[in-house]
Amino acid sequence: MMWLTTKSTLRHVAEKVGVSTQCLHAWFRPLWANPPKPMPITNVRVLVLDGTSVVHRRCVLLIAGDADRAIPVSWLPVEREAYESWHVFLRNLCPEGIQPALVICDGQRGLLKAIHAVWPAAKIQRCLVHVIRQSRAWLTQHPKTKAGRDLLVLVQKLSMIRTKRQKRRWIRAFKYWYRTHDRFLKERTYLATGHWWYTHRKLRGTRSLLRNAIPDLFRFVTDPSVPRTSNHVEGGCNARIKELFRCHRGFSLSRKITLASWYLALRQGQKPTRFFH
Repeated sequence: MMWLTTKSTLRHVAEKVGVSTQCLHAWFRPLWANPPKPMPITNVRVLVLDGTSVVHRRCVLLIAGDADRAIPVSWLPVEREAYESWHVFLRNLCPEGIQPALVICDGQRGLLKAIHAVWPAAKIQRCLVHVIRQSRAWLTQHPKTKAGRDLLVLVQKLSMIRTKRQKRRWIRAFKYWYRTHDRFLKERTYLATGHWWYTHRKLRGTRSLLRNAIPDLFRFVTDPSVPRTSNHVEGGCNARIKELFRCHRGFSLSRKITLASWYLALRQGQKPTRFFH
C-alpha cells in the first residue's frame, strides 16, 4: 500500500519492489474493484463524527472515530451531508453494538437531528474549534462595531476555558454582552418598497451560533476525558485523506473513495492482501 498511502510515485515503488510499473498496475487491479469495508468495532464510549469532501458537490465521506482508541470506526460515501445520509450512517452502526455515551461533532444541523433520532440518550459535545472558527469567520479579524469587537474577545477566550468557574464566568459575560447590545442587534435596514432585513446579520448569526452551542459546548469541563474537539477525525483522518487526494491528482471518484477506504482500513488495523505494497 506504499503507493496509495504515501507520497511515493508508482515508479519509485516499482523500483523498490523490483518489478515493472505494468506489473504494479496488475497487482492493484483487484484493489480498485474491492474497496475494504469497515471492521466491526464495539464498546465505543466516545464517538467522533465528521465529514470530508471527496469531490466538491458530488461526494462526501462520512467518518466515525473512536476517541479513546484513536481509530476509525466506520465510513460511508454519500452525495452530501444531510439528515438522511447521517441517519442511515448512524443507524447502521447500531447493529454492531455501538451505543456511545457521548458524541463529538461540529454541530451541522442534519447531523444533530440524526443523533437525537438514533441515539436520544447520547450526550453531545460541540467541537470547540468549529465554533471558534465559524465565529471568527463571521466577525472577521477586525470588526467595525463595538458589539463585534466585544464578542470577538469573548470568542477568543473560549479556547482558554478549563474549569467550571471559567465556564460560568464566560457564560455570564456572554449574557451581559447579549443584554447590552440587544437593541443594536435589532436594527433594521429598509428599502423604498418596504422590505427590510436585520442590519447586522452576521453578528446576529454569531450570537445564535454561540447561544445554541452553549448547552453542549462545555461537557469537557466536568469530564476531562472528553475531547474538546473533533480533531481525531478532522485532523487525524480528514487532513491525511485530503493530502492523499492531492498526491494522487487525476483519480476518478470511485478511485478516490477506494483510496480513502484503504487508508481508513489500515488505520483501523486491517491487513492488506499480500500482493499490495
